[in-house]
Amino acid sequence: MKPSFQNCFYIPLIISLFFSCKTESENPNKRIFSENVSRTVSISIENEELLGKKRWVGSGFLISKDGYLLTCAHVIGNYEKKIVVRLGGNGKRYLGKVIASDLQKDILLVALDTDDSFEYFELNSDQKAERGESYYSISSPLGLEESFNIGVVSDPERVGVDSILSEVSFLQVNQSILPGSSGSALFDANGRLMGMAQFQLKNSEYNQQGIGFAILPKFLSEFVSSVKLTKFSKEEIQRGIVEVPTITDFLVQNLNLPSKEGILISYLVEKSSAEVSGLKRYDLIVEINGKKIRSNEEMNLLFKNSSPAERLQIKVIRNRSEKVLYLDSFRKK
Repeated sequence: MKPSFQNCFYIPLIISLFFSCKTESENPNKRIFSENVSRTVSISIENEELLGKKRWVGSGFLISKDGYLLTCAHVIGNYEKKIVVRLGGNGKRYLGKVIASDLQKDILLVALDTDDSFEYFELNSDQKAERGESYYSISSPLGLEESFNIGVVSDPERVGVDSILSEVSFLQVNQSILPGSSGSALFDANGRLMGMAQFQLKNSEYNQQGIGFAILPKFLSEFVSSVKLTKFSKEEIQRGIVEVPTITDFLVQNLNLPSKEGILISYLVEKSSAEVSGLKRYDLIVEINGKKIRSNEEMNLLFKNSSPAERLQIKVIRNRSEKVLYLDSFRKK
């Protein structure tokens, strides 16, 4: 029986479709990488220069379209300048500033200095991994940016691995968290966040691979929910005023203050509007725009609810005398 023209047409087509489908299904990891790389970042803390060679000391991931990202607090350490952030995928670099941190839980929130829009991971406090589930990460181990890693969840909620926070649970994985990978997102095949890579445990007696641990989404979500997302730092919101946390009896006596009520200025950010206005260290702020201010929380809330361009009237007590000064919007260095 001779093959018909119709059969001759369909056989190559079927073979072609079979191999194209097979090729695509053989490498699903390529899709997972390409769909998530633009949500990840590498972090440098050498200087504030965007250009030139950088040493990527940590990783992070975006959590909002307007450029907020999370990383581990220990990645930044005591570094006080703006950090350089490299976006995964296109490699574009941005400056970022620390907005809030929880040193005990090792979580840090950074805002990028840009109006660009970004792909991001959604924070879902109810997201839970399963033992044996595959996870993926894109990070900068040993400074090698955009390194793609695949592993398996060993325990979805391991308790007792942190000597200080012994009751806190972590996501345990079968891969090490190498230097440079801290702060990276661990996510599933659908791009759902499973945790943030934090540390590894390793027995120094044996030359063996360490066990990795990640901060769970519920703790990340709690932290972000406790922070008002603003691209201004607390010092910028308060226009350069840094207050003394608590006015003690010792301070009242030694600084000759009339009482403990008010806000005692610890120092002023250099070249800020607070410094330019004539405010001085150890001035006691008692009123802002005619409203009595009794606590640090009251002052911070008032600043947050004020327009950045609004000129504020500040009444202070200095050497037992009242002075009225005017505070303009924050001035950057």
